[in-house]
Amino acid sequence: MKAIAVVFFALFSVGVFASNQAFDEFKKKIEGQKSPQQRSELLVIANELLASESLDELQTAFVLHRAGLICIREACFDKTEQYLAKLEQLLTTFESLEYSGKLNLSRGNMAITRGDHFDAVDYLIQAATYFDEAQLFTLSSHANRFLSHAYQKLNKYSDAIIALDAALSAALKSENVQLEMAAARQKSGLYTSLDLVEKSLEIQIQQIQKIPYLPKQAQEFWMNDTFWGLAESYASLGDYQKSLDYFSKVYEKDKKLSGKQDIAITLRRMGEQHVSMGQFEQASVYFQESLDILTKLNIPLAVIGTQIDQANMYLRQGMLDQAQNVLESILSQLDQEKNINLFVRASYLLIDVYLQKEMFDRAVQQLQLIEGSKNKEAQQYYGFLSQALQGLGDFENAFAAQNQMHLAYKNQMQEQGSIKTLVLASESEYIAGQYELKQAKAEQALLKAEQALTRYIGFSVVAILLLVILAVLIFTRQRRARLEQEAKHLNQALELKKQLLADVSHELRTPLAVLKLHLEALEHNLVSDPQSTYKVLNQRLDNLNLLISDIYELAQADTGTLTLQLESVPADELFNELAGQVEDILCEHDLHLEVKKVDTPLSELSVDKARLHQVIANLSRNSIHYTDKPGEVCFALSQTESDVILSFSDSSPGVSEQDLPHLFERLFRCDKSRSRDLGGSGLGLSICEKVIEAHGGRISAAQSELGGLKIEISLPKQ
Repeated sequence: MKAIAVVFFALFSVGVFASNQAFDEFKKKIEGQKSPQQRSELLVIANELLASESLDELQTAFVLHRAGLICIREACFDKTEQYLAKLEQLLTTFESLEYSGKLNLSRGNMAITRGDHFDAVDYLIQAATYFDEAQLFTLSSHANRFLSHAYQKLNKYSDAIIALDAALSAALKSENVQLEMAAARQKSGLYTSLDLVEKSLEIQIQQIQKIPYLPKQAQEFWMNDTFWGLAESYASLGDYQKSLDYFSKVYEKDKKLSGKQDIAITLRRMGEQHVSMGQFEQASVYFQESLDILTKLNIPLAVIGTQIDQANMYLRQGMLDQAQNVLESILSQLDQEKNINLFVRASYLLIDVYLQKEMFDRAVQQLQLIEGSKNKEAQQYYGFLSQALQGLGDFENAFAAQNQMHLAYKNQMQEQGSIKTLVLASESEYIAGQYELKQAKAEQALLKAEQALTRYIGFSVVAILLLVILAVLIFTRQRRARLEQEAKHLNQALELKKQLLADVSHELRTPLAVLKLHLEALEHNLVSDPQSTYKVLNQRLDNLNLLISDIYELAQADTGTLTLQLESVPADELFNELAGQVEDILCEHDLHLEVKKVDTPLSELSVDKARLHQVIANLSRNSIHYTDKPGEVCFALSQTESDVILSFSDSSPGVSEQDLPHLFERLFRCDKSRSRDLGGSGLGLSICEKVIEAHGGRISAAQSELGGLKIEISLPKQ
């Protein structure tokens, strides 16, 4: 009997030893970066360990947690939830602050990965609470960084800053350099989203300087992370080619190091840069590759995010029907409360489509759906609302919406200033926190130091505090100066608005008075030739319609809704079309047209041909109205290293040197011979200026060699 017991005990001991050996091997292999193949192999080992039923509670919790993380990385979320559910059940049998926190952290991580940032917040707050209570500072830093990310995606920047400060504090307490770098990198991303790109780049440069001092296995990861940050920063600065170059580097490393979802996200960002540069064919390829990966991984919200980018591409290409179909399908799939960011983003694109297709009633309906979410994009909201109401003929409410848009712009400027100030103040608090931590460590060493050394350190502390106070005072003074400057600009904008309203009122009053007089004369039979009077009335109404149309186009330019249908055309071909247009307009008005162009080959231009025809038509009408007959007009084409130049010159009379700088001001009238009352709106040159600026070009006025006015237009080459 004793022999049987001894054999049984021996067999049991061998089984336990083998199990512990397998567990130790699993722990060793789980550390560090892994390829997809290695992660699959680790899942097999984890399942074998769990099936052996020889692990104790802590070992089982470790395996379940790590297996769940592997599945999150591979985007197999159903398996993740199975492992986490078993971990949750296990925690009912024993108490562990560490694994209670890890359970919530994993669920928060999975929610973020799936795009459910709203659901992630509660999990991550609970995780940070458990880790803080257990004084597990490394894990607390991770939880607070994830929490900051979730808040940022929900546009809760103040909460994001607070969570990030907690992450930085925990990283310092853990004395982990890579954790500090991770928190700093996330702070860099927050700066980029708040348009503090210079500070973001400053942090990234500091990160690059630290990378050579990290372990070799970590250097490649941090270099890839820094490339991503640089790509984001250059995208914010509008340098899309540099941004694309860095995203391409990230993509090459993603294929070696990361999971499939990271590759899909990088492909989508590369597609976005191509769209920004007008390279739609290549963008379409990247978006489709990203969609194929995300669809296989079954991440619906990530799929929708990429589809929204595709719809934006269709909109930029003028493919309005295709953009409308995609966006309406997307909105039907989204929960307006939980997926607020995606819902609002898709809604604004769909509203833009409706406005371009003159479906103004549907635009108003969609605006009503997102009215409660308009705070962040209030300026765009009221701009679209004004445009839609104008299209429906509701000019009174359209004007009210226009006023709300200007008020929203003012509030947005103030809010951005407050958020940026909060971020900078947070950074000051972080620096002070670092100083306090170092001071606490120094105090322990100072217990054994001599009295003279103590006095020296005390003096240094006072000096540093004085420097900090001085820096705060300087920062406060600079901030006050910036706010005063912003207030000055806002006041100038309000004065310009008042002046514009006064000028428009004056322009409308005179023709309306004339209309009233003629109508009264007709009513009382005081005119001998009614047909002639009707002709005058019709002409005056045409002039009023022209003025209203010009004011509407300028309002579009002011609100950023002036859209261009860009296409690539050879400069020669475009010039010949425009010259033919000028000849058709001038041929019946006793004006001789001379056409000049260079013989050297010309580059292609990316332009909206219809808008350029509108500009040349305005210039031609000005020459017809203000040039003595018979007269001359010269239309010329030339080029520089970077621009193609169109010049339009006419013969006398000219414009005085004092009036030249004011020609592009709205409703400006010269006091000399070129101010004849010929029925123009006084807005033609202002519209020309806005159209050319929308093309990225320049327009200027000068004295013409023919004795009249010369308008020169510079358009950038492709």
